[in-house]
Amino acid sequence: MNLGGTYRDLDEAAYRAASGLHLARGVADGTLSPVMLVELALSLAKQDDTEINAYVAFRDDAARAEAVEREREARAGMLRSALHGVPIASKDNMYIAGEPALKGSRTTTDTPATTASPMVQRLVDAGTVIIGRTTTPEFGWKGTGISPLTGVTRNPWDPSRNSGGSSAGSGATVGAGAVPIATGSDAGGSIRIPAAFCGTVGLKPTLSAIPVWPGTVNESLSHAGPLTRSVADARAVLRITRGADPRDPQSAFAEPVPLPLGRPWRIGVVREPWGIAPSDEVAERLRPVLSALPASGIGVVEDVDLSIPVPRTVFEALWVTGRGFGFAELSRSVGDIMDPGLARLTGLAEEYSLAGFLDALQARRAFNARIFDVLTRYDVLIMPTMPLTAFEADAEVPAGGEADAPLPWITWTPYTYPFNISGQPAITVPVDLGAGRLPIGLQVVGGWAADDLVLAVAERLEQIVAPTIERRTAR
Repeated sequence: MNLGGTYRDLDEAAYRAASGLHLARGVADGTLSPVMLVELALSLAKQDDTEINAYVAFRDDAARAEAVEREREARAGMLRSALHGVPIASKDNMYIAGEPALKGSRTTTDTPATTASPMVQRLVDAGTVIIGRTTTPEFGWKGTGISPLTGVTRNPWDPSRNSGGSSAGSGATVGAGAVPIATGSDAGGSIRIPAAFCGTVGLKPTLSAIPVWPGTVNESLSHAGPLTRSVADARAVLRITRGADPRDPQSAFAEPVPLPLGRPWRIGVVREPWGIAPSDEVAERLRPVLSALPASGIGVVEDVDLSIPVPRTVFEALWVTGRGFGFAELSRSVGDIMDPGLARLTGLAEEYSLAGFLDALQARRAFNARIFDVLTRYDVLIMPTMPLTAFEADAEVPAGGEADAPLPWITWTPYTYPFNISGQPAITVPVDLGAGRLPIGLQVVGGWAADDLVLAVAERLEQIVAPTIERRTAR
């Protein structure tokens, strides 16, 4: 280890392209300084933010103080984890001790949290340094990056386009390269949508593999997970943050299952999930990648006709009633300062009968049984993450979309929210990124608690698609 006090320089382009694990290895061998990394992250994030609006607030003083301590520990050989000294960001619906969580809403207070969310605390304990809190639509209720509190979060590849949401700022800042890792949450695609739109990896682990606290009004749909520069970074975050926490009782049921050994992986390729075709552009750009899989050595690859009907009415019943009744008091008292789409859900929720809601629960069970039956024949499914590329930044739906639907955002996210209904792990990997092109992603979906397998397949997929990737190295 370098104890002489001289660290190597790291230019902006190299930093923006580096994974969190790569940066941490430099901290571990004494060639990179946590203080320097945090200063660089803060500088680049603020530079980017003039265009993309990814942050609610920066933790300048706290982050700098923590970086000094992480550097002292590294010099003494006391590394907390494989991510020691790495700057990260955290979605502003998770608690950071001593910081408020405004959750994209003008109805919240700036009272600091006294206790951190499990994912956040475990990352802090692992020696990462949180540089700031990232934007989210109000209470994370939708799939775009627009909120009454912070306005529009924009895509780092083209600021006239949408970042996706609800982990909007996390996707945008990792996609821009200001930090290699950010926390996110996903109850209908809220990690995978911005990851696909912004050209990052986005992991939704098995439900509650990473404990979710504070709880949400859609507890049975909500997952915590990372947005990262690499699949290896996502694996590292999962290893650090997974495991039961009594504040999330569901987390006791997400113990990982082992990788299948002694045989090739069985890969099902789904080109049109639920019979819904992606846009011509997405299909055309994915076609050569999907066609190359059988000869790639990734496993035994077969096309799968996943013709199960998309469970839109199930998701609408769960989401509309959860959000509508969960925020009913707010929407009735201060609805005029809330996102109109969220405030509207209270009236829509009141239209559901108990019988109708119970029918939706039965339909959910039937959907889950069918999708898990498919995964008795395949280890994982590979499919597009999104049926389209990022659309206009200030729009809630693409041109010609269903703006008047009860949940406009699920009309253009049919490949993500079904796997919140089932709770199984899913990860998106960027594909075909380059100058003049908006990002697209491929999604890997596995069976219950098969997170390690999903990550292993995704890492192999990442290697296969590497020639199609041009990282953002500057803004």
